[in-house]
Amino acid sequence: MRIQAKKCKSILTKSKLPNIDYCCNLYIGCTHSCKYCYAKFIKRFTEHSKDEWGSFVDYKENCVDVLKKEINKLPANKTVLLGSITDSYQPIEKKLLLTRKCLEVFLNYDTQISILTKSNLVLRDIDILKYFSNCTVGVSFGISSKDISKKLEPNSASIQERVKTLYELKKLGITTYAFIGPIIPHISCLDDIFKLVYPNVDFVMGEVLNTNFSDKKSFISIINTIDDKNYGEEILKKCKDKNYCEELKLKFDFLCQNYNLKNEGFFIH
Repeated sequence: MRIQAKKCKSILTKSKLPNIDYCCNLYIGCTHSCKYCYAKFIKRFTEHSKDEWGSFVDYKENCVDVLKKEINKLPANKTVLLGSITDSYQPIEKKLLLTRKCLEVFLNYDTQISILTKSNLVLRDIDILKYFSNCTVGVSFGISSKDISKKLEPNSASIQERVKTLYELKKLGITTYAFIGPIIPHISCLDDIFKLVYPNVDFVMGEVLNTNFSDKKSFISIINTIDDKNYGEEILKKCKDKNYCEELKLKFDFLCQNYNLKNEGFFIH
């Protein structure tokens, strides 16, 4: 594992994501090692073009000091997402505490905070999160099978750990949601995922697999080992099939209505 400290000039960047005004990425790279991660593109703009995704992480060692300066210029009533091209609660956060320290800064200004993660480490910071006036925490679910999850997102929290994370957050009155994605044809069972998450979320969002990731050969190779069915190539084709994606959207909409869950968006690439 290659871990490097980096200096940053800025930590808050304007966002084009729905309902998100600014993003705050404290890390470069992510050691959750998800085989489908679209954020692999970041390698082209860093010193990691030849590094395997998941084998490196850079941390912005001065991010807390930079945030303290930038937050004074942050307009009122703007929402900041912690982690858009990385996970703010990937394993190294347990040691470095950068996310926790930045949350303490945000709390001083009662910033509107949104978090999306695959990690149960977010529970560590419940003592801070519960004091925000406006705080939303989402947990990603694209796979319901623990065996397949272990192959495609090997260093992420288990499915049951993620379910428990939503439960614990919801119990304390924190707004929670499930980001149901990436939805992978033949792999993602929407019925099973909705059954897992619906008791502990305020709303859901969905996203079909974004096929704009670099290492498609590795992804296809892993997919083809699942149940010995060689449908890796077919999955990538289906994700670009507008009719198929519209069918997924209709299924998603139906399940939202069936479970009486607010639908905050379904994204097709």
